[in-house]
Amino acid sequence: MKHARLSIVIASLGVATVLSGCNGSSSAGGLAGGGQDFETAFNAVSQKAPTSDMPTSLKASYEGQMKVGVNSGSAQIFGTDIDANSAEIIGDLAVDVDWTDGQTTNPFTGTASNIVATEAGTSNSVKLDGTLTVDQGLPASLSRTTIPAQVVAGVNVPEQNTGAMLFHMSGRLSNGENEGDATLQFGGNFMGPGAESMLGPVSGGINDVNNPSPQIFDAGVGGTFYANKK
Repeated sequence: MKHARLSIVIASLGVATVLSGCNGSSSAGGLAGGGQDFETAFNAVSQKAPTSDMPTSLKASYEGQMKVGVNSGSAQIFGTDIDANSAEIIGDLAVDVDWTDGQTTNPFTGTASNIVATEAGTSNSVKLDGTLTVDQGLPASLSRTTIPAQVVAGVNVPEQNTGAMLFHMSGRLSNGENEGDATLQFGGNFMGPGAESMLGPVSGGINDVNNPSPQIFDAGVGGTFYANKK
């Protein structure tokens, strides 16, 4: 029943809210590559032009990171070592794509691992043990859009083919005796030539396992992710 409700809440989270949980840089070195490494790599991907030559089939492996911040509520999984409302969470992403244009089945598989939460502005951190995997029971899509050739202000603009994606990851994370069920939505666009990178917002949250409550998430999170072809 949680998954049925999750899609409604995740879809309602705007990109502005998503990004608000991610503006600060984490100061803890060793966080899935470190906060500065995330910012540097994310900025490098975001400076690429959106893919204009999206292929009609794609079979590739991507690696990257996600960075999300808690933007509502709290959860037992963060423990008492950090302030949950100031938590920034970084994790490593490994995503495989096996897709052909027109495909209706989920083209994504993969994981989020090495997940660490750090209190922003401090070195206080906790490792969230466990791995999230692409959830085959939740919506996923990969779309290719053709923009016909046109003349703009007397300039011939060639045909462009862009790509966009949507998938979910879910799984159980733990910190000592505290456990939480996490569900995250990843969406966005392919970037660079030949769909060499993915970039976009992340939204979702964590529910305490041992503390059932009527809200969809005990802690709602939002942020961004990037991933590059291996």
